[in-house]
Amino acid sequence: MFNLEMKRTAIIAIAVTLCACGMESAVASQSPASTLNDMGKLSTKGSQAFTEIQQARLAIFSGRPAQATKLVKEAQESMKAAQADNSAFMKAEADLKTPPSMTYQSSAAKSTTPVSWLPVNGDVTITDDFAAKPSQAKAVTSANAQLKNGKTGAAMQVLKLADINVSYTMAVVPLKQTVADVDKAAGLLSAEKYYEANQTLKQVQDSVRYDWVDLRALPQPSHVAEKNASGSAASGTVAK
Repeated sequence: MFNLEMKRTAIIAIAVTLCACGMESAVASQSPASTLNDMGKLSTKGSQAFTEIQQARLAIFSGRPAQATKLVKEAQESMKAAQADNSAFMKAEADLKTPPSMTYQSSAAKSTTPVSWLPVNGDVTITDDFAAKPSQAKAVTSANAQLKNGKTGAAMQVLKLADINVSYTMAVVPLKQTVADVDKAAGLLSAEKYYEANQTLKQVQDSVRYDWVDLRALPQPSHVAEKNASGSAASGTVAK
């Protein structure tokens, strides 16, 4: 369950079971908002596949190859569904923005060729001390209501309009490569090559990258702000 608590530096884990939705079209006319739109999407099936991959590796380590094989087959089905859920987006790895708090080390140069990335998890971080600001506290209450209904984009927009300092971090994986690696692991398990299958599944987990955006840094055109403010007033949402 989402919950934006009224205290300094609240961190909220986005539950992918609640949403696989895009940011609202209120910011779709801005070029930076294309990033915001991408980051509003989460793949429920993609996240499920990663859980199944983790469990499959544990099954291999525990000497339960039959269970590992079953879990990898389930991961294959989950990834097949993820390919059709319209949550993937095109971007070059070099254009993914790593969160300031996270250091990603790699000996390989980041590719500048756009590929399809599947979002499998995300975090919202609030760094403002908004408990002492009634207008912002009411906006947070409204955002919680939106999040409860799975409307991530609408919630982020409410927080942005209330000038609450929010950042969004999304975990993504290369879609085509992940599908290929999961299929490869399934074949290796069928051939009873358990060590090799485990290494392939580890490569899938190691392929996770992160994309980060500071919502306050995205510009908000005056006509969009006015439209959202009037809409918020009509629905009872308080925006600064």
